[in-house]
Amino acid sequence: MSLFDTPKHSYSDFYDIARFRLAWRINIFLTFGLFAISVFYIFHNTTTAVQYFSGFVIAMTGVLFLLVTKKFIIVSYIMIICSIFLVGSSLFFVKNIPHFIEPLWLIIIAIFAYFNLGKQIGHSVLTIVALTISIYFYFFLNDNETLKTSMSSINLIGTILELCLCSFIVGFFLLNFINATADAEQKFREANEALNEQNKMIHIQNEEKTVLLQEIHHRVKNNLQVITSLLRLQSADIESLETKMHFDDAINRIMTMSLIHQKMYQTKNLSQLDVSDYFKTLINDLILSSSIIIPIEISINSKLERVGTKTIVPLALLITELVSNSLKHAFSERGKITVYLSVEKNNVFDLTYQDNGVWKEKINPNSFGLQLIEALIEQLEGKMSFNTKENCTEYQFTLSNLDV
Repeated sequence: MSLFDTPKHSYSDFYDIARFRLAWRINIFLTFGLFAISVFYIFHNTTTAVQYFSGFVIAMTGVLFLLVTKKFIIVSYIMIICSIFLVGSSLFFVKNIPHFIEPLWLIIIAIFAYFNLGKQIGHSVLTIVALTISIYFYFFLNDNETLKTSMSSINLIGTILELCLCSFIVGFFLLNFINATADAEQKFREANEALNEQNKMIHIQNEEKTVLLQEIHHRVKNNLQVITSLLRLQSADIESLETKMHFDDAINRIMTMSLIHQKMYQTKNLSQLDVSDYFKTLINDLILSSSIIIPIEISINSKLERVGTKTIVPLALLITELVSNSLKHAFSERGKITVYLSVEKNNVFDLTYQDNGVWKEKINPNSFGLQLIEALIEQLEGKMSFNTKENCTEYQFTLSNLDV
């Protein structure tokens, strides 16, 4: 393991890992680089040596803090604040050096702030850097006597070393950015490929489950049709009209549930049924099974486009009871059945059922049909109102969508 390899940490986010790695490596790099330059200057320029040794102490402290706490954000803040203070002190208070390198150090600090602490902190640091450089150039540059004389060979070599160090750090920043971008793109590609594979598997599993559910609905529908056929055969041997009527009611209720399963395996969306299409088929089948001779007009207006299986079963049985009652008691000549379902609001919708007949018998409140209607309304968490007019019988229901 080399010094540039980051120590173990608990970061899982890719960008946090990249920023921790940068903080670690830049502190290691500065520790050795600033120490070497401070050693070079210690025999020739004590003031400059002290400045670079201070930078070495800051970088070394950052390395130790990262090694112990792994908190790169705190280290980044400390580095930026101390570095700006150190470089600014050199610009404004040290008079015996040309200050060629300090603006470059300040720019490096701003780049580091952008990468490790985000654009808001980066903007703030860049503003401070620009202000510091501007103040120096406007107020202090002309007073710097070292710019008016030739540099000694020692100062020239020291300046070259500083420029090389700054250049390497800028290059290191760019390399780190390129590597981080390449790693991010690679991870994105890997994640995208893994997601595509998962989507393919989910699609295949969904198709398999859809086929299986369609097959189940098909078999249930066939079984219910067998039961319906057996009841019809049994009904043919019954002489009592009242008993035969009860058999027919049971057959219609079973047929209603059979039709639900038939629609289920015929549709692509197994969780919801087309309300209008289902009720048109259901009412037509009820009319055909009743052997009624007079013409019956059906009008269905549904703003509720689709409902799920929890709601459609009691709702269909409710419609079945209403249509059966109309066919038995309401029509003498020409009949009309109207069904209206409103748009769902707050998981609640309205159902209005009308027939244009005059009932031949008084409604028996204790009949099984009305008791079943009340039970279905309770199951749908709703309420009902009933109105009899001169040429119209109307039921109004407020019902809940149980599938939401």
